[in-house]
Amino acid sequence: MRNEIARLNDDELVRLAREGNRTAFGEIYDRHAPGVARALASFAGEDRDALDDLVQEVFFKVIEGLPSYTPRRPFPHWLYTIALNTGRNHVRDNARELPVDPSDLESAHARDTCLTDLPEEILGARLVRLVAALPGHLREVVSLRIGSGLPYGEIGEILGVPEGTARSRMHSAVVDLRASLGVVVSEQDKESQ
Repeated sequence: MRNEIARLNDDELVRLAREGNRTAFGEIYDRHAPGVARALASFAGEDRDALDDLVQEVFFKVIEGLPSYTPRRPFPHWLYTIALNTGRNHVRDNARELPVDPSDLESAHARDTCLTDLPEEILGARLVRLVAALPGHLREVVSLRIGSGLPYGEIGEILGVPEGTARSRMHSAVVDLRASLGVVVSEQDKESQ
């Protein structure tokens, strides 16, 4: 039965889950939880427990919302909208607890440190903190594009902005992250952007 469920598309899984089929909901969770976690990582910062809690909160909201879900938009759009709202609420509710050390934004690393000399786990943790410190509208695009791998058109639909705006926000986020990391952009790189 599990193999049969795994072959179904999201709409079919949602229909079965709405009818109370736990295996269908389990498949929805297995299929989408990793992407939701990647999308929420920048909202949780380095706190893995907070990230796990956020993912669980999203899927509790999905369970609660399934009876009223109408497939006007693809299921992943609805799901990621819930995830972004959950992330935004987390940031708002924990505004006094910044997920990033402000000194990281000023120095990131000494300018003479070569990024390739940093162990991958340190660079990854630093990037998570720096993405978490981006303004919300930039953090959301980074979370959906890099975290979940969504195309710009879908990101625009989820955020309610044109695709070009989503691209522009991603570009701004990349520029800010490069500056925070002390990455010098050559003139040739600037022209190719």
